[in-house]
Amino acid sequence: MRDKTSILIAGNHGTEEVVRREQPDARLVGVLQDLALVEYVAAEVPIDELVIDPNISPRGETLEQWIGRFNNVYPDVYVRIAGQSKRLDWQEADNIPARVVTSQTIVVWSPKGGVGKTFLATNLACATAMITKGNSALLDLDIYSGDVSTYLDLADEPTITQMLPALMSLRPDGLDKYVQRHAPSGLSVICGPQRLELSNLVNVEHIKNIIGLAEKRWGLVYIDTSPDISSDIVGECIEAASTLILVTTQDVCALKQVKTALGILKKIGISDTSIFLVLNRCVEDSPIPKRKVEEYLDKRLVAAIPDDRKTVEKSIFQGKPVVLFGKTEISASLWDLVSAISPGLPVPEREKKQGKSKRRRLW
Repeated sequence: MRDKTSILIAGNHGTEEVVRREQPDARLVGVLQDLALVEYVAAEVPIDELVIDPNISPRGETLEQWIGRFNNVYPDVYVRIAGQSKRLDWQEADNIPARVVTSQTIVVWSPKGGVGKTFLATNLACATAMITKGNSALLDLDIYSGDVSTYLDLADEPTITQMLPALMSLRPDGLDKYVQRHAPSGLSVICGPQRLELSNLVNVEHIKNIIGLAEKRWGLVYIDTSPDISSDIVGECIEAASTLILVTTQDVCALKQVKTALGILKKIGISDTSIFLVLNRCVEDSPIPKRKVEEYLDKRLVAAIPDDRKTVEKSIFQGKPVVLFGKTEISASLWDLVSAISPGLPVPEREKKQGKSKRRRLW
């Protein structure tokens, strides 16, 4: 048995503070605001206790109904409401390391076009969907030139434009009618407009509402964006992001634009800790190596995705993300990036082992 009680919290940081005061010696597995994610974590990670914020609202049922259903599935976990001492159940815990899963809205953006934003967004979102068993979504909010459907070999419809007439009355689970499912990964995708003239139908309020609904419907939401830093839609996406993946390459123009963007993001109050700088198409013998990229941008790289045009072109042609490929260096680097972005997600051991093996040979 573990020496410390392992507690999963369904609530916010205020609930976490209450639990820490009540049980200072307990070990916190995670703090989640989405009860769907709570169920997922409980299925994957042994926990002793679930503490619930009484103000949290499950979808389509009362909190009491959700607790009853949870107890039927996990009869050995005891559940209590934050601030109350009543215990409902107890679990003998195995000596397995706890892993944390968080709700996240992850925006993939760059001020420079052609740096591989959509490639990264589709691959990271598909990897996350496989880990969370479908509790992830990708929103193609590059309204004027979205290519997500091409990268994932999806149908022409439905798209975001079919959703607009019903948007104001739509519930979170109503999004399912307008998503396309990427079968190999289980990812839910809201595709951008198929025709340019339809793009003007989508405004900032639509985007705000869609992101809000998606955050309630899925635990992890990825958003692909356009490179236009002056776009109100891009601004809304960045404002909604809990994590911003800022993409650059070793191209001089890309680096200059990203440096300018970092300054703008700082001025508008975007936390530096929420910005994950990713170097895509990294070439080791480039005249601008990774070290110089970091020095110029005055920011550490979270990941350097190797340049592998043959694999990437094959991926796009087949509509099959690279993360679904086998033992490739670029696939391993993408799985490592998933771990860096969402450190608690239980990335398959085989993927992490492949990545380490490749890095030893590379460096």
